[in-house]
Amino acid sequence: MAPATKGSGKKRTRMTPAARREQFIALGRDLIKRVSLDNLSIESVAQAAGVSRALVFHYFSSKQDFHLALAQAQAAELLTVTAPDDSLGEPIDVLRSGMGAFLDFVSEHRHAYTAFLRGAAAGDDEMRRIVEETRTVLADRILDRTDAYGMVRTPTVELAVRGWISFVEEIALSWLDRSEPTRDELLDLVVNSLVAIGGVVDPDGAARRV
Repeated sequence: MAPATKGSGKKRTRMTPAARREQFIALGRDLIKRVSLDNLSIESVAQAAGVSRALVFHYFSSKQDFHLALAQAQAAELLTVTAPDDSLGEPIDVLRSGMGAFLDFVSEHRHAYTAFLRGAAAGDDEMRRIVEETRTVLADRILDRTDAYGMVRTPTVELAVRGWISFVEEIALSWLDRSEPTRDELLDLVVNSLVAIGGVVDPDGAARRV
């Protein structure tokens, strides 16, 4: 424990390495709500924490390593806030609640979400791994409930649902730069598009020829 600061009347406690690392990640995530990932500097994080730049680099080997830590924390929160709430009863209500939380999350964290998806698309292997793992969880949540949407889990349906996840991501990114449609109109599109997939799949899970 550090000695008491003169005149403060209080003792300062030294943060554990894990707590300090989490502090830097939390500060970085807060800063990235207002600036792009490219403009998020280690210096700005250090300044917000009231520490030296060198201390931040003690916990993260590079700026890219810090960005990956932000992406991992971002993905974890996204999966938490979009977790299915089965207490809502009707499957369509569960889906709508989760997708509404997804759109709200994307809107609040637009700089980070855009940068991480684009980073994955640009070929950053670690960023791609984080994004793909997140997509897999989101897709599996739907696939675990396929019967509720009039589908049977087959390779064809799995392919369609994973494609639907990419569709949702892309329209969400485009929506961030537009004034229309409204959030609720976009939510209707997202939910109805999944239901529409069920409408073109036969009971055995094969795509229906039209």
